[in-house]
Amino acid sequence: MKQYNRIMLGEGGKFIKDCLENNYIGANFLKDIDLSEISNADENAWRQKLISEYLKAKPDKSIGTARTSIGFLWTICYGLKTGDIVLAPNGEGGYRVAEITGDYYYAQGKDLPHRREVKWLDVVIPRRSMSQKLQNSTGSIGTCCNITKYADELERLITGGVFPTTPALVPQKKETYKERNLHRLLANYLAGKNILSKTIFHESSSRTDQAQKWVHPDMVGVEYNEFQEQATRSLLKAAETKEYIYLYSYELKRAIENDHQLKEYFFQALSNSSWANYGYLVAFEINEDVMEEMARLNRSFGIGIIKLSPYSDDTAVLFPARKNELNYYTIDKLCRMNPVFKSFMTKATKVLNAQTEVLEDVKQGLQQFCDKGFSSQEEILEYCDENHIPR
Repeated sequence: MKQYNRIMLGEGGKFIKDCLENNYIGANFLKDIDLSEISNADENAWRQKLISEYLKAKPDKSIGTARTSIGFLWTICYGLKTGDIVLAPNGEGGYRVAEITGDYYYAQGKDLPHRREVKWLDVVIPRRSMSQKLQNSTGSIGTCCNITKYADELERLITGGVFPTTPALVPQKKETYKERNLHRLLANYLAGKNILSKTIFHESSSRTDQAQKWVHPDMVGVEYNEFQEQATRSLLKAAETKEYIYLYSYELKRAIENDHQLKEYFFQALSNSSWANYGYLVAFEINEDVMEEMARLNRSFGIGIIKLSPYSDDTAVLFPARKNELNYYTIDKLCRMNPVFKSFMTKATKVLNAQTEVLEDVKQGLQQFCDKGFSSQEEILEYCDENHIPR
């Protein structure tokens, strides 16, 4: 299936002129490494090796930044296939369009050394001609972002069609995907942020009466401060345990369509996350009309809001969560009520208390217990198609 991506050719797109003249797109992460000398047969192994190289080259950067940067590098070098389409800002309020025509090659000493050969089409798409949703997606921060879900609109724009400013009324499509189908997409996004997450199955709780409805989170997450030096990690664990580990609570919904839904879902998230350092309400579709009220609730109560997308680059933290102290009484209650929650806490604590020589083995046990993400962009697309998730 053809993919569409928005690519930034250097900071602010400053290398677009050279790319147009020499028929390529490129990236400049790890400029001195020829990636053709590193096997890309196993995407995960490739990413891990390059993340390690990135942190060696930039020890001041976090592992989250390294994961994101190497993810962008993979997309440009290997994720995009021959025939895929890229849009690049031209610095004049529009986008140049290119078709990928060649495989990765290394241009040593150049500003953008990691390159793909492309054919630039005789097309400039004015940003103002895009729908508001496409404008929002192409404006995403980052080197590249997947905009394949707007393929129909993009094809109309590329071939000279006009996207109507007032779409014709059509019967609303019945939502066929399930809320729980979104959990794996969130787990995949969180993994890129170095947060391990797990779905808490409400049906496995010992109490299911209505009075306990707003207690269980849909998903929980754990994040450890990943300093590179063992001495630093040991000092932090000994002196400030609460700064070594952060616990997250997530309430997932398919859509927030109006003010009534927003308030119901928001206060459900607030109730379900009272135990955690950070609580988030996550939705796949959000009506822009509720944004102002959403901002007010976030300021008042501290629950964060995430707009979920199949593509991690497009998933956005609309409002960050306020940090709270852990509520151990509620954690204890949830451990007694739900065996999955208890297992998650047990395994997360084992990582916290593990000796250096067994730390990686213990952490691997937690990773295997947690929800799995995806190994490639193609796997994400297949998952969305199988579960009728719009993309």
